[in-house]
This record gives sequence, structure tokens and C-alpha cells, in this order.
Amino acid sequence: MLVKKIKSILSRKSKHLILFGYYMRRISFFSKYKKRQIIVCFDGNVPHGGLVDRLKGIISFYEASKLIDSDFKILFNHPFELESFLVPNQIDWRIKKSEIKYTPFSTKIFYLINDFNSDPLELIKKTKAKKILIYSNVDYLSKLCKGKNEEELNSIWKNSYLELFKPSSYLLKKIDELPKIERLVFHTRFTSLMGDFKDTTKIKLDESRKNNLIQKVLGQIKEISNKYPGLIKYVLSDSKTFLNYIKENTEYITLDGVPHHLENNNNNKEYHLKTFLDFYFIVKSDIVCFVRIDEMYSSSFSKYASIIGNSKFIS
Repeated sequence: MLVKKIKSILSRKSKHLILFGYYMRRISFFSKYKKRQIIVCFDGNVPHGGLVDRLKGIISFYEASKLIDSDFKILFNHPFELESFLVPNQIDWRIKKSEIKYTPFSTKIFYLINDFNSDPLELIKKTKAKKILIYSNVDYLSKLCKGKNEEELNSIWKNSYLELFKPSSYLLKKIDELPKIERLVFHTRFTSLMGDFKDTTKIKLDESRKNNLIQKVLGQIKEISNKYPGLIKYVLSDSKTFLNYIKENTEYITLDGVPHHLENNNNNKEYHLKTFLDFYFIVKSDIVCFVRIDEMYSSSFSKYASIIGNSKFIS
């Protein structure tokens, strides 16, 4: 346990040094900002996580910026420009990479990837920096909005998302092509288990264990499906292997496209389109069920999409 903790500390320090070294090459001794500015960054200098992990960091520090009356910006240019899919709605959060300079004594970098213990508001209040660069993939709303229950936190998350984002014209056109019927959507996250791709998890099952897990998942899907006989059933997943099995062996429906993880270093927007279409398909679904069995990953992708859509969520 101690060794693991030491490795974690060293890893965090090394990531912070990487970021510090990067910004030292972008140094400026003049700052034009009078008001405090929070910039949430996804620039490829460190691993950031998937779409919803990034949204967690964005929403958390957008809420923090409102609590301290700070300007709020998002730099999301890796592996693609966020505006390919999501554009500003009520808040203009856009900022160019060229606009971000490191000014000694007035710039602060916070590396908070997978840091579930920090209190973001306290961190910000302790610094006198005018420009705060944030690297985070954590939902801190319960710490920022103390005393709020789950329903109230979900409402804040949804409203903040809708204040910040709306689909780009490109994404909106693709969303309009999706089926528009009452539906129950099942979501599964296998990460590396089916051997489709490498992820932060590295476990790959042999063929026997793959088949056993697939049957267990299908058993749970069938059990829940039987409770909602009037709804069309869809299955979404990060596993191409599982989706192919669903198409070839069951009556459940899948969406077109091959799933990919955002950490894959590919800047082609069509490569990442399915992630956003799956997300908005869940947003507009009537009931959403996340299925997790045994070694499967505890994803929050479908949960947060259901919050935005006010869908009934089952897990």
C-alpha cells in the first residue's frame, strides 16, 4: 500500500514537472489580465481520459469560476478541436493555444487528474495567481456545492453543461440522422477485456472467459428488457467484439460505427464521431441502463448523458 502511494506521488510530481517544463517555453513577463481567469486544459501534454472524464473537469471548474466570479475558458485541442463537436452556447469559453502564456508570479498550474481528495475551491482561494491552468478529470461538484443532495447536484451539472455547450452544426446534422423512437438503451464498458484496444486497464480475457462474460451480460440485459416490453432495445458499448456479437446473435439493435477512445492520438473528427453520437443517443433516450459485471469497468459515460437528458437511469 505504501509503495503504491509513493508511486502515485512520484507520478503526479513527474506530470507536474512535464507541464511546468512545457509552459516555461511559453513564458511572458507581461500579463494583461486584471480579473482572475480559469483555463481548463486538454492539450495532450498529459493523459486526460475519455469524453465524460474531461466533461467532469470542465463542469467542476466552470462551477468554481462562478463561485469566485472568475473568467472561464476551455483549451481542448487534443486529439481534436472540441468545437468540431461542441460549440459555445451561453458562455464563450473559447481560447487559443497562442493566447496562453506562463507569467511568473501570476500563473498557477494545477495537475488534478484522478485527484479525488483535493478541494478545488480551497486550492484556488489559496493562490494569488490571476491565470490558473487546470488539468482535471474529476467531478468535484459535491465539494463545491456542500449540502446539496444528488438530485440537486445532477441539476447543477445539467444546467452547467447546457450553459456551456450545444452541438456543432456538423454534430447536429449527424444527431438528426439517429433513430427517433421510444427506447431503452443498455450501455457496457469492457475497456481492454475483449482485446479490442489498450486502455488504462490491461486485463485481456481468453476466449472462454470472454464468452462467459458476454453471456452474463446478455442475461442481465434480458432480465431488465423483460420489464419494459413496450420499448425498443439498443445496446451501446466500447467493445467492437461485443457489438458484433449483439448484431449477429440477438434481437437487440446497435448503432453504426466503430467505438474509439479519446486518448487515441487521432485528430480525424469522423474517427471520434461515434463517441459523441452514442452520448447524445443516450441523452435523448427514455431509459438508460448501465450493465457492469465482474471485471468490467465502472464507467460514468451513460450516467452523465442520462443526467443531461433527464432519462431514467438504472445501474
